[in-house]
Amino acid sequence: MERSGIGLTVAMVVLASVVGCELEEAEPPDPTGPSEASNPTADSDVVLGSVPDAPAPTPSPDAEETPEPPPEDPPPPAGSCTLPPSNPANPTCTSEGPLLLAEVEAALDAVTERFPALFDFDDKTCENCYFVKDPTRYVDEVIRQLNRQGLCTDGVREELGVKSSNDFSEQYDIILASEHMRRGPGTYRGVCRPAIF
Repeated sequence: MERSGIGLTVAMVVLASVVGCELEEAEPPDPTGPSEASNPTADSDVVLGSVPDAPAPTPSPDAEETPEPPPEDPPPPAGSCTLPPSNPANPTCTSEGPLLLAEVEAALDAVTERFPALFDFDDKTCENCYFVKDPTRYVDEVIRQLNRQGLCTDGVREELGVKSSNDFSEQYDIILASEHMRRGPGTYRGVCRPAIF
């Protein structure tokens, strides 16, 4: 009996010393928050009990600004040409067949393809004679297309003069009074020799 009492006393002393050591080693909590030394997760990005930062939202395609289309080339000045002016005193003008009709038709085709907003394709007087919504811009664009082909124009709105040399110039009427395109041989009005512009 005496032996078991001694053993119990020894066990309690050992237990007390172990508990006492742990209590002495433990530091009281810091009122300002855990320090990095006592926080095993201080170096990691995720802290227990907290929500990680959400990634920045990716803007939707609708929210992004649509880049502006590049500006169109300004129309060339009326009558711009690399040829010197030709203002003969007595030109001879006739109705002999056209030499530049194919180039004029190609210019009309190019304008309808490149600038569809200028036309009402449902309102036409022939297969490809569309209503022109902006006649001034239409003629300017035709002039630009002719200049791109290396042809010179006089820029007159009623009848457009076209030349490839100063030997002759041809006259074309490319829009009707109804503001529909005029196409085909009917656009041709005649030729003058030498060129009148």
